[in-house]
Amino acid sequence: MKAKEIMVKPIVNVSPKTILLEVAQKMIEHRIGSMPVVDETGRLVGIITQGDFCRSPGRMVPFSLFESPNVLSNWLYPDQVEKVYKAARNLRAQDIMRSPVVTVSPEASLERVLALMLQHDINRIPVVRRGKIVGIISRFDLLKVMLQEHSA
Repeated sequence: MKAKEIMVKPIVNVSPKTILLEVAQKMIEHRIGSMPVVDETGRLVGIITQGDFCRSPGRMVPFSLFESPNVLSNWLYPDQVEKVYKAARNLRAQDIMRSPVVTVSPEASLERVLALMLQHDINRIPVVRRGKIVGIISRFDLLKVMLQEHSA
């Protein structure tokens, strides 16, 4: 089986200049765990995952804040919430995105996809053709394939 057979599409994405508040809102709205970042020509230039909102030292914008005011199991006080929202309004996707992005081609085998996920400790991998994202595969998608094969 190949990447193109299980990849999810269409892909929701943002530009490097998109503010983080909008990135988080799109991720929640579309119920996705990562957001590809593309330039004006549609080329993949980075990716943001839920974890990236908390990993940037001095730039912490907790993703969970958009769902509840609980960050790393600690409740935020109202004055702290406003501080975090202010940071989310001032930072952009390019400030926390990961780049370069580990990718696969549509023709990549599922074994290759899984090997890269394990090697780089990532949960999602964009499928790219000529530099442009055409789909994305998550570990969840691989689990669905395993269940389908098991029940067949």
